Amino acid sequence: MATRFRINESRISPDSTFDDLGLDSLSQIELVMALKKDMDIHLTDDQIAEMATLSDVVAKVNSLQ
Repeated sequence: MATRFRINESRISPDSTFDDLGLDSLSQIELVMALKKDMDIHLTDDQIAEMATLSDVVAKVNSLQ
C-alpha cells in the first residue's frame, strides 16, 4: 500500500482511514480492484462502503478467505 500510493509507511496504521492517508474515492476503488485481483475475492459495493479503516479492509478480506 505504501508503495502503490506513495505513502510514508510511518503514516500507516490499522486505524488509518483513507482520508487520513490522503486517499480519495478513486484511490479506494484502485485498492479494492487490486485486492480483488491479487487475492481473488469478490467485494460488493455495500462491503466496500463499510470499510472505513485499514483494519476494516483486513477484517473483510480475512472473512472472505
